[in-house]
Amino acid sequence: MLANAPWDLAPDLPWRFLTSPASQWAVLPSFAIGECLFILCAVAALIHARRCGRDHLMIWIGALLTGTANDMIFMALPLVDNFWQAQAMVMLTPRLPLYIPCVYVCFMYFPTAAVRRLGLGPWSGAALTGLVACGFYAPYDIIGAKFIWWSWHDTDLPIAARLLGAPVSSSLWVLTFVGSFARLMHWGLAHDASRHTRGSFMTGLAIVGGLSTTCMMVQITVLQQLDGGAPAYWAFGSGLSIYALIVWRGRANNEPQPRNPHDRLLHAAVVGYFVTLTTIMAVFEPSTHVSAGLHQPPGQCYVEAKDITGLTRHKYLCVEDYDEDYTFACADSPPADGSRWYTVCGKPHSSFARWMAGVLALGTLGVLVFSFLLGPLRRS
Repeated sequence: MLANAPWDLAPDLPWRFLTSPASQWAVLPSFAIGECLFILCAVAALIHARRCGRDHLMIWIGALLTGTANDMIFMALPLVDNFWQAQAMVMLTPRLPLYIPCVYVCFMYFPTAAVRRLGLGPWSGAALTGLVACGFYAPYDIIGAKFIWWSWHDTDLPIAARLLGAPVSSSLWVLTFVGSFARLMHWGLAHDASRHTRGSFMTGLAIVGGLSTTCMMVQITVLQQLDGGAPAYWAFGSGLSIYALIVWRGRANNEPQPRNPHDRLLHAAVVGYFVTLTTIMAVFEPSTHVSAGLHQPPGQCYVEAKDITGLTRHKYLCVEDYDEDYTFACADSPPADGSRWYTVCGKPHSSFARWMAGVLALGTLGVLVFSFLLGPLRRS
């Protein structure tokens, strides 16, 4: 069995399937809210999917299966393994909180369902879905890293270039992964509509689930060459530009769908999502957060290893020389070499105004975009 594999129940570690809300609030209060937020939004998306019919249900199930499989694949591969989730109130395994599959449902289902209302062609619709998903995910990515909802590998080059603490490659991954998912789902829905059987439904899901990650990896592999082999600012900027160009070229070939009364639920959920994340950034102080769980194993400093891109990173966390948004100030001592389970502490804001402005701007933009797609600003 792979060490630290996402399906390993690791009975030697002091993790729990369930943690009380009071206990979670005492150490990671913003995370307790975030966990509930994504679970509720995923449930709202499921209700919306059931009300809107078979095609929306395929999108919801596809997002759940495709996203969760992608997460587990990249946690399991030693050459990729570069992130560690905090211990949530509901854990499926020591590395997989229940809320993470819900995160995938949210940032894949919400944009895919919303953009479909514009009736764009398969390529322009997929490109716009990727762009909208990127904006949906960005405030979560910033807040999660800042409030230690997860921690990153300290020296992995594919996640070295960051904006407000969030790796640029993370946004590029969302752009290309959800764009690929939307394009493949367009085929899957057409395939199912032509046959409308249980077999066609399952075949559509299998194709989407099996190829979304592959299509994403092909795109990132090409784009990251612009930054010398590790995805950074040029790769991300080029990805955004290419996707925007595809949308622009296909903008006239659309057949907008009539306004769906069930979209009010999705609209309310997405507004609540952006408002909640913005409020978390405004209200909570990261230095009060403490995360005991799995993190990058510490060890001898500067021991080199290869990542999935073939580039060099340090195998172990060097507790004397690292640059992440956590400290060991709240722990009795730094973790011992070889530790898998230890405590990290949130760092105070280096520039609260900058982080707050970034999340507020993204939240405002998100509300406006989804209000156009789903809410009263839309026109049929």
